[in-house]
Amino acid sequence: MIYSTAIFDYVVLYKRMMKKTLLSALLAASISLTGCSTISNLVEKPDEDKTVAEFYEDATEAFASEQWDVAIEEYEKLKAYFPYGNFAEQSYLELAYAYYRYDEPESAIRELEEFMRLFPKHQELPYAYYLRALAADSITRSWLDKFITDPASRDTKSADRAYGYYVELINRYPNTDYARQASKRLLILRNQMARHQVQVAQFYLEREAYLAAVNRARRVLEEYPNAAETGEAIRILAYSYDKMGMTQNRDDALKVYTLNQDKFKVSRSTDDDMEDLANPNRSYWDRFVDSFKGLFGG
Repeated sequence: MIYSTAIFDYVVLYKRMMKKTLLSALLAASISLTGCSTISNLVEKPDEDKTVAEFYEDATEAFASEQWDVAIEEYEKLKAYFPYGNFAEQSYLELAYAYYRYDEPESAIRELEEFMRLFPKHQELPYAYYLRALAADSITRSWLDKFITDPASRDTKSADRAYGYYVELINRYPNTDYARQASKRLLILRNQMARHQVQVAQFYLEREAYLAAVNRARRVLEEYPNAAETGEAIRILAYSYDKMGMTQNRDDALKVYTLNQDKFKVSRSTDDDMEDLANPNRSYWDRFVDSFKGLFGG
């Protein structure tokens, strides 16, 4: 009887041990499978194995979090592996904006002009023209312009190009919000470029090159009428004419200056905050397009 009881206890104990062993084995297998899955998820899929949707998802995720360098890389890969189709078309403007924010305006302009060439009837062309102008406009700008520096002291080639881009936008799409913003920026650029001419004229005055100073001052009046620097340009004309002994020209310049003196109050705003309109602020193209339709009645 004691022997039978011992055998019974042993069988019970053996079953319990087997049950625990089986559970442990199942748990270990489960952990192993989960671990493999987790590791697999952590390992980045090779580019050649990615679908176009996966490239676009990676790009727009980086775009939404303002990781511009990553977004640029992913958009460029998408275009390289899948140069045709809806995703490639969708990527042009977002890539251009990423380049713009990453302080590579020339790359942004390149993408935008390629977009204009490939899709001449696209509904987002007004935005493309606007962003191209902003990109060109940003080349000679600095955050210090709001405090101690003056963009007018720099080379005007980029400002001239931006000015032309803004004018083209206004002529092509005059009834858009982009055209209205471009008009505001044109006023600032006109003053900036006029101020540059005045600075050059003053440079010539300091070296007693009066004829050269006159030519620069006259450019302000002829090319940038009603600019904020008009009064200063007329004063330079009067002073230079006086030094050259051209008294009649001097008196005419002084008369114009005296009659309009109250209007010659210089306003030297160097920039407008137009970043909100430039920023698509969307991760995916559909919401991007719908956003503009809602805002601008497109």
